[in-house]
Formats: sequence, C-alpha cells, structure tokens
Amino acid sequence: MGCSLSGLNALYDSVNGGGDVWINENRYRILRQLGEGGFAYVYLVKETVTTDASAASGGLANKVKDPSHLSDDGTYAMKKVLIQNNEQLEMVREEIRVSSLFSHRNLLPLLDHAIIAVKANQEGSWKHEAYLLFPVHLDGTLLDHAKVMQTKKEFFSTSDVLQIFYQICAGLKHMHSLEPPYAHNDVKPGNILITCRKGQPPLAILMDFGSARPAQSKFALGQRRYSCRNGLLSIVLHLSELLSCGTVRVIQILMRELMFGR
Repeated sequence: MGCSLSGLNALYDSVNGGGDVWINENRYRILRQLGEGGFAYVYLVKETVTTDASAASGGLANKVKDPSHLSDDGTYAMKKVLIQNNEQLEMVREEIRVSSLFSHRNLLPLLDHAIIAVKANQEGSWKHEAYLLFPVHLDGTLLDHAKVMQTKKEFFSTSDVLQIFYQICAGLKHMHSLEPPYAHNDVKPGNILITCRKGQPPLAILMDFGSARPAQSKFALGQRRYSCRNGLLSIVLHLSELLSCGTVRVIQILMRELMFGR
C-alpha cells in the first residue's frame, strides 16, 4: 500500500491532549499519550465525525475491510513517527507496506496511515511525520502484565500460558505462510499485546512489523549454500523465530517466572 505525501492528508492542530489530527479524510481527537520510544509516540485517539469530508466519506468504517477491527466507542491507537532523513522515510514506508500484507486475528492490523511533509522547527529537524492508526488494546503488553503480576505475586495459569504461546505461533505461521514468507525478527514480550477477556483465555496479538523482512530462500551451512523450497522455507523460518533469543528464551523465562514465581 502506498503512502501519501500531501500536507492535506494529516493536518493537525496539536499533538497534545485535546488536539486534532487528520489522517486522510478522517479526523481524530487526541485523548492522551500512551507511550513513546525513539522518534515514535503512541496516542489514544477518538474518531470525530463532523459534517465535512469525514462524514461524506463515511468515516473509518468505510475504509476498513474487517468490521471487527472497528472500535465500538471510536477510540484507536495512533503512532506518530518523526522522520529526519530519507533512510528513515524508506523504513517507515516499508513498515507500512509490510503491515498491510497481513490479515490474522493474532497480528495487529494497520487501519489507516498518512505521511506528510513538515517544516523544521526549534523542537527538531525532522522533515516528515508519519501517522499510523491501529486498534487500541489498553490492557498492555505481555511485558506490562509480567511486571504487574510479579509485583502482586500473581501468575498466569498453565492453560493461559499455553494459549498465549499458541496464538503467538499462529500469528507467526500466517507471516511464514505468505509468498514470499516474512520473518518478524523482533518477537519479544514488549511486542505482544495481551487483552484479558472475562471467562475466556487472554487474546495475544503480535505487533511492530518495523523489522519484518522477506525470508531468505538460500542459506549457508559451512562452505556450502542451500536453497529451500517454499514449504521447507516456512518450516525453517518458523523454527528459527521460535528458537531465537528474542522469542523462546525471553518468553520461556518469563512464562516460568509467571507460572512458578522463580
């Protein structure tokens, strides 16, 4: 999916609480900041349907293919990225393109996006700003849950742990089953959203596809190079991501602490 580079696509009044942001034809009120990291900020926003272009276009509901991704109260998570150079611009474009490839309940969907050119000011020297809109999950990440539960000396049940890990694997399997297969490359507790549902297992959603890349079909073993068929490549990719330090090692240790308090 391409990115628009028009100042009309994401005009904003302010990026503080109470300010408004336009993402294409739709307007969103910024409620509060949820987090930040590097040159990216995440805000809780609420869609504002007015009598202008947003109402005429039918709002976000007219753009989103899967209605289950729409919020009942109109709130969403908006990621704002400050872009300083062409390399960062290409990285954001690639993140948007890759995020648009996936359609799975355990992968965070990108609902809308815009990239605009801005003038440098006293606060920084960035030349573009990107706005990415996602469903909001206010229960936090697996890492957030781990910290809170360890403080309270509470633990996930064994069945919940298995459900969370199964859902992570299901999301990865979807990525690995594409043509070409994609590797997430950054699976960690901080990139796994957990939504607690009364009477149901937790819902685990893998997010942040900024490091996702097509898998290499050729690999070296010693001095020899081998090629994988698509089916074998998917299996090799699945195993490599599950056995990476960022996945099993961190999550396994975390889960053991959650279950047994060690």
